[in-house]
Amino acid sequence: MQIRHSTPVSAYWELMKPKIVLLLDFTAIMAFLVPVSTINLIRLVAVTAAGTLASGGAGALNSYLDQDIDRSMGRTSRRPIPTGEVSPLRALVFGLFLIAGGLVISILLLPLLAALFILLGAAIYVLFYTKYLKRRTTLNIVLGGSAGSCAPLAGWAAATGNLTAVAPWLMALLVFVWTPSHFWALAMRAVGDYTKAGIPMLPVVVGEKKTAQYIALNTFLLVPLSLALVPFGFGLLYLVVAAVLGLGMILVDLRLVANPTKTVAWTAFKFSSPYLAIVFLAMALDVRLLPHYLVY
Repeated sequence: MQIRHSTPVSAYWELMKPKIVLLLDFTAIMAFLVPVSTINLIRLVAVTAAGTLASGGAGALNSYLDQDIDRSMGRTSRRPIPTGEVSPLRALVFGLFLIAGGLVISILLLPLLAALFILLGAAIYVLFYTKYLKRRTTLNIVLGGSAGSCAPLAGWAAATGNLTAVAPWLMALLVFVWTPSHFWALAMRAVGDYTKAGIPMLPVVVGEKKTAQYIALNTFLLVPLSLALVPFGFGLLYLVVAAVLGLGMILVDLRLVANPTKTVAWTAFKFSSPYLAIVFLAMALDVRLLPHYLVY
């Protein structure tokens, strides 16, 4: 079998699920930048480092716990554990070490509330989603999405030391509601893999046509929620970006309802992939460029 990774370092990096880590870090950083006019660089670096370690460690533990699934699915069979580049034991130790490092940084350099949500995000992903939900229920990705919601809460708490404002909770809810639309589209494309592995992802249980309808329904919840942030600290720049992206999401998902094929599902997945990062960037740019809109 051809080895994809060129060095052990790249194998461990992939074990951390870097695409997920980078997105979570980005939402945390944007949430950090929104509520403060003066940036505390030590806290900003600390929440980024701790979040990277904790979410990367959670990704490694996910790979350890799901190694049997990863070996059986074409989409995941090239990951470091199935290819033999990282042994299961080393993946376990690596994951625990990263989470411990993230926790130490959080406790030493961040407010307790920020440390709590960094640890909670990792715990939800590993213990609640991977260990319990994923193999048991079609609600796996819905409830498991609460892990990602912890990132903006950690970012905001790192900046302010509190979560008394409405805005960070709406940010967290936005991540939570975005997750099913995004991941169900991917699951539609990989429905054969999930069926083979015995994982009750939504398209495996209800079929691709019904899943497309659920994706569209979820997006019809997502878009109004994104606009509901406007009265709680965001202005015209954010409103325009959220409205345009939301309209695009709706149109793509309606197309998927009309033609629930793997090709269209992949298009929906790819369109939704940058959505969260762009919307969170718009939040930060809006309040930094137009500070008069700050009404937390």
